[in-house]
Amino acid sequence: MPLNYSKWDALELSDDSDIEVHPNVDKKSFINWKQRDIHEKRELRRREMQDLRDEIALNAKLDGKLGEVLGGLSSEGSTSYSRTVSQLTAEREANPNKANPTPSDMVLSLLLQINEVPSVKGKSGNELDEALTTQLKEHREKLAARTLQASAQLKGFEEEEKRKITSDGIREGWSSGHVSKAEPEEAPSPEKPKSKGKGKATTTTIETLNSPSVQQTSPDSDADDSDDESVPALTPAMSKFIDLEPCVPKVLPLEMPGLPPQFNPKRDLNTAAFASAYEYIGKNRVLLRKGSTDALLVEAFQACMRGDAARGRRATEKGLMVQYCEKLGKDGVSLFFQRMNNQDGRAAIVFFNDVLSTFTRILTRSKALAAEQPAASGGVEQIQLVAEDPNTVIGFEVPDGPPPEKIELEGEGSESMDPERVRAFLQRRWDIFTGFAPELQEALKTKELDKVNKVLGDMPCDDAEQVVGLLDEAGILSFSSSEIRDDTAGAA
Repeated sequence: MPLNYSKWDALELSDDSDIEVHPNVDKKSFINWKQRDIHEKRELRRREMQDLRDEIALNAKLDGKLGEVLGGLSSEGSTSYSRTVSQLTAEREANPNKANPTPSDMVLSLLLQINEVPSVKGKSGNELDEALTTQLKEHREKLAARTLQASAQLKGFEEEEKRKITSDGIREGWSSGHVSKAEPEEAPSPEKPKSKGKGKATTTTIETLNSPSVQQTSPDSDADDSDDESVPALTPAMSKFIDLEPCVPKVLPLEMPGLPPQFNPKRDLNTAAFASAYEYIGKNRVLLRKGSTDALLVEAFQACMRGDAARGRRATEKGLMVQYCEKLGKDGVSLFFQRMNNQDGRAAIVFFNDVLSTFTRILTRSKALAAEQPAASGGVEQIQLVAEDPNTVIGFEVPDGPPPEKIELEGEGSESMDPERVRAFLQRRWDIFTGFAPELQEALKTKELDKVNKVLGDMPCDDAEQVVGLLDEAGILSFSSSEIRDDTAGAA
């Protein structure tokens, strides 16, 4: 069988190459020079390949960001474009000493250039949306063409790299060595915990005691429970934040999706409301934790479901305010309120339009769900406070205010009580009370059971059950048992 030596033709140069050199040139020196030249060209080619890979990866990021801008344009119009420019500008101002521009900086530079294009400048409304979309699509097509060109160049370099045999391509083909390893013993499988759905089934039975729309617990209940647990809870600090004076002008109708053309920031901007919000966030940094925005927006939706659209818009405003501060980086709070108080008012207009459009979607969705729920359930489930014993009278002990700084305990058994623990309980009691909705606070102050039950009846069952639990925890309920019953309208 003849031997095939053709694979060695792929060698660029070897020490024993049969080459002819000039008699005055040392053959060994010539080969060394040739090898050095080959290595230098190979290193240059690899650097160019790495540069092309980096460029392709960067272009992919830029294409994704431009796609997001185009998506915002198609759904919200030029408002989304202006908001993106404002956010990217604030991010760059927050980190001005970057050695190399980031993809966000590149996108911002492109968006600012597009603003100065004659076909875009001076237009408004749908014409502005179409002009911005056209410019972005053109730049995106150029970016895609450059990416294809870079990919073709990279492919050519890679094929050239594979054409020659180099020391970098040497690898172990096969090995006769073999080591037997003992198979690990299977660990005994731990006992599966009891299904969480069973625990929830008991709760469901209590809530729907007299409901005509009782449904059997299905296997999907576990997934529903997980979704419920993922919803962030509204804290008393968040509730007080919502109750602050709104920054969006109160005169605007609740269903208005954007600012009217006659809005003048210099005249209509409520700087005092922004100052109050800035001071409150400074004292309650817990609002900037992860999940605060979601909790505030969930409260906005639930307030709309309860029919309190005004609170819903305030919660939407505060939720987006926290979101803007988070996205602006480490000094996001200062940057946000500084831009809101600028004399030109452009940043405030972008923020207000975002709040109004977001709240309009929340309000529309809540109305649709509210219309669907009675038809789907055949009745409205309610949580009501009812005493088991007809002789038992349910009352309410409403706190008058926060506890004093120093508490003096008197009377029998006061020696064994810790004043600090007593004060902590009273403070917790006051925090729970002030965390309730204003209509519930007013009903509790009347100490009339019918008025409290009326407010509870207007709440969703889950919210009402949570409120009753808090009333019991704070000691506001003046009866020993906190039995909860469910009265459903149209009961069978």
